[in-house]
Amino acid sequence: MLKAALIVDGNSIKRWQKEALDYSCDLLDIVIILSCKNTVPKRKYFKNFIYYVVNFFTLKNKYTKIISLDLKDVNFLEFESIYDGDWQKIPSSALDKIRTLEIDIILKFGMNLLRIDEELNNLKIFSYHHGDPSLFRGRPAGFYELLQLNNSVGTIVQELSNKIDAGKIWAIGHSKVYHYSYKKTAINFFSNSKFLLRKSLLNLKHNTPVEILCDGTLYKLPDNLLVLKFLILISIRKFKHLIYGCFFEKKWNIVTYEDRNIFESKQMEVKSGTSPKIDSRYSFYADPQFSSSASIIRVEALNSLNGVGEILEIDSTSLQTRKRLLKGRHFAYPQSICVNDEEFLFPEVAAHSSPYLLRQPFDGSRKLFLKGIEKYRIIDGTLFKKDDTFYLFCGLNLNASDCLYLFYANSIEQEFNWHPLNPIIINPIKARMGGRIVSLNDKYYRFGQNNAYEYGNGLTVCEITKLTTTEYEEKEIGTLRFLDANGPHTVDISKNQSVFDFYTVSFSFLALYRRIIPKIFSKYS
Repeated sequence: MLKAALIVDGNSIKRWQKEALDYSCDLLDIVIILSCKNTVPKRKYFKNFIYYVVNFFTLKNKYTKIISLDLKDVNFLEFESIYDGDWQKIPSSALDKIRTLEIDIILKFGMNLLRIDEELNNLKIFSYHHGDPSLFRGRPAGFYELLQLNNSVGTIVQELSNKIDAGKIWAIGHSKVYHYSYKKTAINFFSNSKFLLRKSLLNLKHNTPVEILCDGTLYKLPDNLLVLKFLILISIRKFKHLIYGCFFEKKWNIVTYEDRNIFESKQMEVKSGTSPKIDSRYSFYADPQFSSSASIIRVEALNSLNGVGEILEIDSTSLQTRKRLLKGRHFAYPQSICVNDEEFLFPEVAAHSSPYLLRQPFDGSRKLFLKGIEKYRIIDGTLFKKDDTFYLFCGLNLNASDCLYLFYANSIEQEFNWHPLNPIIINPIKARMGGRIVSLNDKYYRFGQNNAYEYGNGLTVCEITKLTTTEYEEKEIGTLRFLDANGPHTVDISKNQSVFDFYTVSFSFLALYRRIIPKIFSKYS
């Protein structure tokens, strides 16, 4: 456990910072709080007035709410910093206290630019920055990413030096940009920030900094004219988003291919495969998964009347409907897994239940609830066995678009444990699962949905390079997209057949109805 000093302003921190400390409490021993009393940000109200108004309604949110520190049995020292131009310096009295306590690391949650004197050279000083420094340096957080339609907002934990953006980066994550809302975007990246302090401390322990070039454009606070342009663009996007929600919907279906090597499929077309005719009772088919024998494809079929997902079985050769397995509540993502020659069905049931497996006949009468994760509602749960350990990849319902979580157990009937690196991925281009883990030529591949711009429009292919109960690493090796449709967002592979889902966007007067009715149905059913 690292002995830490915490730098704050006025004995208070923001909510997301407190959550970061709580999430890392098993790795940190905070022995002193250094409270700076004279941090004064320089503001040019005439030049940046409209920005400060926007800031008040966006970056000021529930995660940036100021809260008082309540750490018992911790040394506390108030000080006034020494100003050196735009830089602040910690006075010698505070530095003496740090040396006396034999601090290992300083967490900077307060002050502005910190000048690092000789007395601090041997200490690690960690600080957050919101922005991927390979693209966006400077400030304000998220503004230019939103303006330029970037796919995410980066967040890093960096080691400070006297040169801006020159220290090592010990953790990085990316959060989804909601291109029609600055406030929603800000809430998202502040919420995800809490996970990165822990990751940075674990990376420091193993001496594995993040290798990334910090050569992005250096941005400054936008002037009034640029903020007006920003507000106009956001208003237009918000209006388009509203119109889309009311009158347009995705029409999903599945497509199968024979003998297609998806790892060599750089250009895919729906028209070169085979798609079933959708049963008139349903609006779409999605989330295709093969049965263990590959004779059946199971899909989520959206009921046209109540907008709730049901699980259908379709013949993988003729693509004719065989039977309806699950109905009544919302079911999706029907993964199957074989354990000791017995096939289990693992549907997503997050809308109404904690996760469970189904035994034959898969009609809901024989449930095996997963132990240890009863309190979670998991999204797109995907089980995978490696070296006598069962791994469960999944999203959680609060942040499934950005974060991928991992649990593990010795058997499906024993307790599943929380992986110490959770969330193992923080990135909207690949976090959410898009199919089962594929083993090929002694390598393991994971498919992650690309939900950065629009839900379900493509997959990121990742090779898993480390997977143990304490480690996880992967690298991106490619993408999967259709040329003549949108998607896929789920893929599955059998020995000589592959299946994908895809969608087109169409106008419908029932679009809003189909978005609202499932929520009402779930609430009262």
